[in-house]
Amino acid sequence: MSHPDPDLLRTYITILDTGSFTAAARKVHRTQSAVSMQMRRLESLLGSELFERASRKVKLTPDGEIFLDHARRILRQYDDALSALNQDDLGSEITIGVPDDYALTFLPEILDRLIQVFPLLRLTIVCEPSRRLGNLINEGSIDIALLTEGEGICGGVVLHREEIVWVTSARHKAHERNPVPLAVFHSGDVYRRSAIQYLEEHGRHARIVVSSLGFVGINAALEAGIAVAVIARSNVRPGLRILTPAEGFPQLPRLGVILQRSEREPNTLLDHVVEHIVTQQYTFANGELDGATTTSRRR
Repeated sequence: MSHPDPDLLRTYITILDTGSFTAAARKVHRTQSAVSMQMRRLESLLGSELFERASRKVKLTPDGEIFLDHARRILRQYDDALSALNQDDLGSEITIGVPDDYALTFLPEILDRLIQVFPLLRLTIVCEPSRRLGNLINEGSIDIALLTEGEGICGGVVLHREEIVWVTSARHKAHERNPVPLAVFHSGDVYRRSAIQYLEEHGRHARIVVSSLGFVGINAALEAGIAVAVIARSNVRPGLRILTPAEGFPQLPRLGVILQRSEREPNTLLDHVVEHIVTQQYTFANGELDGATTTSRRR
């Protein structure tokens, strides 16, 4: 029996984690036919069939079930071995930029997984609005940024699609006032535009009572019961409640969380860190990671 290439194992695990060959192909940046060929190659190397081809859904054979746990362990050991051989790189510093609401939801698990794989990595976290982070990426001042789709961002990888909801205090009635008192992010923010636009389209008027550069200010206004806000569902905290179309607050579109990286100079460690974030399967608070997809290249 020949030893399978780690890329074959990674694709195999991704198929099982995403539940389909199509979703796995997007995550590993290959065509569906290429992924199918990889699995045929893996089965040939192992001398066993791993998938039940008659099933319409992804279903493992008994041999496939047995091999799955071994494949995960082999990959973990492989990554650990690479880490042990690259101690100098692991001691390098990487700067990650995120809006503060993402820092509360998406970032902790990403950091936890990164340090497990790159234990000597030094991280600097910069919390700024998405537009500012886009500028910092272009300037080369930060290495990685998690940005909100719709903020004039071009290119990158969509890590997650987040449901956007109307919220207010569960103990107050700010949503019943006319015009609707809003707590919004900075001028030009996509959440702010969506809130005003959707209310106007449904015949309601809005009045901005609080404007904040960060989520902390928005959350304070919500907890005080003085405003309604549009935020990511994963940021809905105890004491807040989601408003419904029946209450006059229309359903909002889902927005992508985009990863961008600096391209100022070649950086092997940064390449590995970005690949790790993109290919991992994360669960973020109330939402789950969709298959990562690549958008058009940044202009």
